[in-house]
Amino acid sequence: MPEPQARDTYLPRRAARRSELSGREGQFALTHWGPPEPAPILLLHGWMDCAAAWQLLVDQLPDHWPLLAIDWPGYGYSARREGHYWFPEHLAELDWLLEQIFVQQPARIIGHSMGGTIASMYAGVRPERVAWLVNMEGIGMPELPPAELPALISGWLGALHSPPSARRYQDLEELAEALRRANPCLPMAHARFLAGVWTRQVAGGYEMLADPRHQLRTPMRYKRSDLEACWAQIRAPHLLLYGEQSAHARRVLNVDEPTELRKIMPELQMASIATAGHLMPYEQPEQVARAIIRFAAQHE
Repeated sequence: MPEPQARDTYLPRRAARRSELSGREGQFALTHWGPPEPAPILLLHGWMDCAAAWQLLVDQLPDHWPLLAIDWPGYGYSARREGHYWFPEHLAELDWLLEQIFVQQPARIIGHSMGGTIASMYAGVRPERVAWLVNMEGIGMPELPPAELPALISGWLGALHSPPSARRYQDLEELAEALRRANPCLPMAHARFLAGVWTRQVAGGYEMLADPRHQLRTPMRYKRSDLEACWAQIRAPHLLLYGEQSAHARRVLNVDEPTELRKIMPELQMASIATAGHLMPYEQPEQVARAIIRFAAQHE
């Protein structure tokens, strides 16, 4: 089977630069685009993702925008941890990162999924540190009924004795096809690009870059009321994007009735992305970029 590069694969338009930063617990891998400036726009990826995947969206954003994407610990090329990965630690990592990079001014943040959840919680906990926020379905997970908590904790304890191994694929085309099946709105060329940046070549095929322990189900779940308590403290302009065909948005967020969200965040702006699911920055990067550019123009 020929490698995806010989097929219809997305070719980046803009050159990326890579660097590292010594973090709280190991090295942070950073990816930069655009002119080097002391306060770039920060890009925060989601679960099992990595910084390099932002290329699909970055190529649609203005060339003069300074952009910086991080690999969260245990993702992409950032250092893995010896122990666990707890969600609250991501808030501490973001706080530390902003202290290093955004010394004199609040940050402009674009976050997707897990990255959007982290950013939106942080924007309420440290409102003075965020200038504006674009949140792509960073709306947490479905709330767990209390009766299901014992089984969740039991399953987590069992998984600790036999942690998951890294996902492997015979070739990149296998992963690209799996991505397309799970995300019908994702163009095949984009699926092949993601397959390339999400993996590394190993003996016998390709292996996901993300630490497989990120697949462990966490026994820690925030209630929706906990998230809303943080959201209520957001002072920065805040744009929430959701995919028109996103099952995640329908399951977690009643996008058809935004009144309740606006009671919590009166200044919240919301917009849907047509022909897109949860992976909207990779499925419809042109649409997402237009929405971000319009929003940023109002608040720069």
